Amino acid sequence: MKGIYFASNAARYVERVASNKSEVRKLQLTGGSTYIVSLPKRWVVEHQLSAKDEVRIEWRPSGSLRVSAETTSVRKRRQVEIDLQEISRDFILDHLIGAYLSGAQKIRIISKSGIDREHRRELRRFIQTTRGVEIANESDYSVEMITLLNPAEMPLHSSLNRMYLLVSSQIRDVVEVLTGGDVTILEDSEEREKEVDALRLLLERQVGQILESASIETSFGTTRWEAAELSNIVRTLERIGDHCYILSRLCVYQEVPNNLSSAELPVSVIPIWQSSIKQLIANLRKRKVKEIHDAKSNLESAIMNLREYEDSLWDMKLQSTDALFLDKLSESLRRILAYTVDMAEILINIHTHRNSTEVTIG
Repeated sequence: MKGIYFASNAARYVERVASNKSEVRKLQLTGGSTYIVSLPKRWVVEHQLSAKDEVRIEWRPSGSLRVSAETTSVRKRRQVEIDLQEISRDFILDHLIGAYLSGAQKIRIISKSGIDREHRRELRRFIQTTRGVEIANESDYSVEMITLLNPAEMPLHSSLNRMYLLVSSQIRDVVEVLTGGDVTILEDSEEREKEVDALRLLLERQVGQILESASIETSFGTTRWEAAELSNIVRTLERIGDHCYILSRLCVYQEVPNNLSSAELPVSVIPIWQSSIKQLIANLRKRKVKEIHDAKSNLESAIMNLREYEDSLWDMKLQSTDALFLDKLSESLRRILAYTVDMAEILINIHTHRNSTEVTIG
C-alpha cells in the first residue's frame, strides 16, 4: 500500500515546499532595455553564492523559468533516523521502506535497549527487498545503512523494460507448463517476483527524487508530470507481476488439466496480451497512438471473452478440480489483461500531455 500512495504524497510534498518558498518580486528596468529581478538573499546564502558567481536559467515547457546554482559547493544529503523503541516490530520494514522511498541516502537505526536478532533479521530482509542499500556501520545499539545508487545511472525506461521482461518471461514459462512443459522451469518464479517488487521500489524512489529535485529531473530527461504517470505504470507492472506469480504457483501446486490447448480459452488470450504489452512498452518512447488504441481494444475484447468463458465454465462437463483450476487461471489472466488496459490509458494520458500546448489568453 505504501507504493500506491507514494507518488501523490511526493507531489503534495513538492507543492508544500513550493508554497513555503514562493514569493513575488517586481521586475526592474535598467539601461532602458534590460529587465532584472533580484534573487532572495536566503537562497543565495543557502547555496553559498557571491557576486559574479554563475546561475543557470532554464526555459520550462510551461513557459516558466527555473534558476539553479551553477557553481555552488553545497552538497546536501537526505538522512532518516528510526528509533526502534518508538515503533512496533511489525512496522519496522514499513518504516525502512518509507525511508528508502523518501530518497534517503543514509538510514540510521537506533535503540537504547539494543538491536536484537529479530531486528537485524528485518534489516537484512529490507536490504534484500531493495536495490543499492548496504550496511556502512553497526554496533549493539545502532546500524547505519547507505544507498550507493546514483539515480541518474539507472534510467527509468531501462528499469521499466526490465520489469516488463521479467513478467513476460514468467508468462511465457507458464504457457509452456500449461501445454505440457516441465514444471521445474517455474522454480525461480519467486525470485523473479521479488525482483519485480525491488524494481518497483527503486523506480518509485527515483520518481520521488525527480519530483523534489530539478537537477535530477533534468538528468533523467523527463518532466515531473510524466514521471508521476510513469510511477502509475510501475505499479501496474508490479500488479501484473503479482498475478504472474499466482499463475506460477497454480501450475506448481495444482495438477494442470489434460488436453489444455493454447488455441482455446482461456490460454488463447495470452498471445493477445503478449503482443499488446509489447506494443505498449515500445510506446513509452514512440508516439504511435494508434498502436496504443489497437492494443487497448484487443485487450478489452479478450477480457469480454474471458468473462463469457467463466460464466459458462461450470456448465461444462468437467471434473470439479479441472473446473476450479481453469476458473483460477481465467481470473488471473483477466486481471492481467485489465491491468494492461490501465497501462494503455496511462500511455494515452502521456501522449496527450506531450502533444498539448499552452496558449496565451486575454
